Amino acid sequence: MSLLWFIAIVILISLSGVLMPGPMFANAIYEGRKNKYAGVKIAAGHAIVEVPIIVALFFIGKFEFPSKLKSLIGIVGGIFLLYLAFTFFKNKERKIFKGIVAGILLSSLNPYFILWWLTVGFTLAIKATYFGLVGLFSLLIFHESCDFSWYGFITWLSNKGAKFQKVEKIAALLSFSLLIFFGIFFIYSGLVVHK
Repeated sequence: MSLLWFIAIVILISLSGVLMPGPMFANAIYEGRKNKYAGVKIAAGHAIVEVPIIVALFFIGKFEFPSKLKSLIGIVGGIFLLYLAFTFFKNKERKIFKGIVAGILLSSLNPYFILWWLTVGFTLAIKATYFGLVGLFSLLIFHESCDFSWYGFITWLSNKGAKFQKVEKIAALLSFSLLIFFGIFFIYSGLVVHK
């Protein structure tokens, strides 16, 4: 796998999560009505929780794991992505917090966030180790850029008085498609490694 292909995978998998309508999306819309920069604060709070997890998983991933274990992590991650794809339409939870606190709480209190990083995210962290620190910084920069760009864009739109029915439907469809694709991709990759 080349570094450019790894970066492309990081961006697309990150988008599959960030585009998913949910509590952080609702928060961004709500806060954006009053502050067009609220999305940056939400993403910053999210990053406060997420960056240490990414760094820790990267260094854990540098250990020599048996290929079957790496394969199993990828397969479980793929199954989890498929599970998210078929259940996130049911997610009607709406908790409203503010700014950086919103990003911190809505990340750390979300069991899906933790499971995502223990499976899908861990697989990305293991792949990042193939490129050393360049891989780590690529994972950090491109993953976090997706969060900052999307939530910044949503709060800016909200501040301009945009209606979100169409935006939410398009984001949901794109997220669903990416989750399905990478769920199958992770499972297939894991099974190939097993052989």
